Amino acid sequence: MSTLVTLMAENTDPAVQPVVEGVSQKTFPDTVVMIPTLNEEEAIETIISETRECGFTRILVVDGFSSDGTKVVAANGGAKVVDQEFGKGKGCGVRTGMRLFLEEPAVVLCIIDGDGTNVPADLIDMRSMLQAGDADVVLGSRTRGRRESGAMNWLSLISNRTVSFLLAAKFRRYFTDIQTGYWAFTRPAVQRVYPNIQSMGFEIELELFTKSLQEGLRVEELPVRFRRRKGRTKFNFKLRLRNLYYAFKFLSS
Repeated sequence: MSTLVTLMAENTDPAVQPVVEGVSQKTFPDTVVMIPTLNEEEAIETIISETRECGFTRILVVDGFSSDGTKVVAANGGAKVVDQEFGKGKGCGVRTGMRLFLEEPAVVLCIIDGDGTNVPADLIDMRSMLQAGDADVVLGSRTRGRRESGAMNWLSLISNRTVSFLLAAKFRRYFTDIQTGYWAFTRPAVQRVYPNIQSMGFEIELELFTKSLQEGLRVEELPVRFRRRKGRTKFNFKLRLRNLYYAFKFLSS
């Protein structure tokens, strides 16, 4: 039990502020930031504003048929807003965003969640790793970064690390949080991964990780910050069990 308590306590702060101090005033017109959403009216305005303050001007909100004002708020904030294709679920949103990204002359695709938990400023270092040629795909580890107190409960923390360990071991690598919402891809990486992904729901992160490594892409991990979400979570216990099923499915693929 003491080990579990230590695991829960490490890297937590009373608050992880949505600040961007120290962020370069450069803009990144070659980068698309994709935000999949479903009923995130409470958080999306702040996320878009923070993303713009960080220098990301091309913001794509891919909406999963929200019943609240998410799309209106996002459009008023200056984001390009589209309805997702392929069906319901986060995986369909991510696949839609990747398809649209490949239709644009952009060179980097970043992905963050729209629930207020992710800090857009952390995408800058992830993008820089791609631009330096040190990786083809970068994912942000919430378990290695600073977490706002209460942002991730013990079940999420343990399940994330367990699933990450199992799938990473398949490729003889070490990753701590492959179920993260933070991702960054080079254009060639998207071109190679997109045709091979079929996920509909929250298992999309597991498939992105697995297919990227199966494609021989250089995948790296960076610590990122994580905040308490705004609004009600959609990732319930049933979906957590579903992800565990997919973890073993991808493990055997």
